[in-house]
Amino acid sequence: MAETQEKQSRGQFLATFGIFFISIVLFAKNIFAYIFPAKKEKTYHKYLVAKVGEIPVGKAKKITISKKPAFVVHLEDGYKVFSSVCTHLGCIVRWEENKNRFYCPCHQGVFSTTGEIVSGPPPRALDKYEVKMERNLVFIIVEDKMEGPWA
Repeated sequence: MAETQEKQSRGQFLATFGIFFISIVLFAKNIFAYIFPAKKEKTYHKYLVAKVGEIPVGKAKKITISKKPAFVVHLEDGYKVFSSVCTHLGCIVRWEENKNRFYCPCHQGVFSTTGEIVSGPPPRALDKYEVKMERNLVFIIVEDKMEGPWA
């Protein structure tokens, strides 16, 4: 009878140790996957923003992309699309047609027609979107980003 209890307790020990070992390995695997997540391939959307000839050279058109304001500007060398969010504190810049510039009224930030800083406190140029021309239409390419409180 003592032999049966010894075999049974040895078997119980091995089963318990096996379950414990497997749980530690699975826990470590999940921690590793959390710290080093798998890289996902970036995805993009193409948005139609204007028709060729719709905006005269030197003029801008205000648009909204994913609830964010932007401007399509027709320059001598083609179309450019800039975010309307000031790079200083996130205010909304406006296009001043009579002065041919972008202007942030909150802190007097001034940007050129190419989005570069002319004066004021902004630390960098306006954000630009990638522009594609197809069949007399102007598109921009925007990277899909996860939206949410923790994204």
